[in-house]
Amino acid sequence: MKEHGHLKSYEIILTAKSPVFIGSGMEYNKKEYYYDRAHGKVHIINIPAMMSMLYKKNLINEYENYILNSDYDLCQFFRNVKITNNELDAITEYTADVGDALVADEPLAGIKQFIRDKKGNPYIPGSSIKGCLRTVILWKLITEDKSKFDINETGKVIEKKYIHTLNLNKEKWMNEVNDMMRGISISDSETINQDRIILTKKIDLSVNGVAKDINVIREAISPNTTVRFVMTIDTSVRSGIDIDFIRTAIKEYVIYYYKTFQKSFKLPADSVQENFENCIVLGGGSGYFGKNIVYPPLLRQEAVRRVSAIMASNAPAHRHERDISLGISPRKLKITKYQGRSYHYGVCRIEVY
Repeated sequence: MKEHGHLKSYEIILTAKSPVFIGSGMEYNKKEYYYDRAHGKVHIINIPAMMSMLYKKNLINEYENYILNSDYDLCQFFRNVKITNNELDAITEYTADVGDALVADEPLAGIKQFIRDKKGNPYIPGSSIKGCLRTVILWKLITEDKSKFDINETGKVIEKKYIHTLNLNKEKWMNEVNDMMRGISISDSETINQDRIILTKKIDLSVNGVAKDINVIREAISPNTTVRFVMTIDTSVRSGIDIDFIRTAIKEYVIYYYKTFQKSFKLPADSVQENFENCIVLGGGSGYFGKNIVYPPLLRQEAVRRVSAIMASNAPAHRHERDISLGISPRKLKITKYQGRSYHYGVCRIEVY
């Protein structure tokens, strides 16, 4: 810890215990990447560089015909027009391990890109960590004071009751100026080496252990990847949230998360079973439960009924009203596979120094 007046800075070390996906919002379709089936690699193509190369080789017409009229992937197109390996290397933006996400004989899917900086390097935004800690802190505040909780209020109203407590604008207490989290800032992570990026497939796991592959592919950081951040707490913002509170909240929340949610699912025999000690659940694809506060102040039966009603309203076709009979809502655990093992998406050990 370093202290500069009213600012206290701490190093956060985050270690991925399972694949973690933080999306950029971009997706590569099957005509924007080259799947090297023989070596289990995907080459993400620099489109301007490719277009320049095709122009020089007088292949623009062939490419336009491919885009408009063909259903095969870029690998087949390059083979048809005889692009060499050296030419492929020259137009490759970066390469990622396919892992267990793509199968050679199955149709290809779009690849959701991991967030990257202006130079194209993957990283984790500090806002992602802060958002996760916000959930953890809110959970602890609610569980320590259940008296204010109203089951009929929306999640946003509940959140603001506990988080908007600075009283800097007493007439509009829900205004962002009253947010106690304004005293906490977290830097973006250092850049992550490209060789730590893998492809992962979304898999829905039911309560009884049945796994269903979903044709959604995501770039993710691989297990055992370590990244660092700097968290600064402004002690002049008298929020009552200090480093001890944050550490305790993390330690207690993950026990609640495991016992209340993850333990409800029968894991595949090949699962890597993390003990969840000092962990958070981070990123896209990790599921509804870890990002929304509904369960803590309620009896389990009431909580399941509440969440199932919310999810049934948001996605009527998925019949979430059936979750009540299962005793858990949502009724799917989001997992993926890597090197033949199943993982719960987004599990990260967090250490604060």
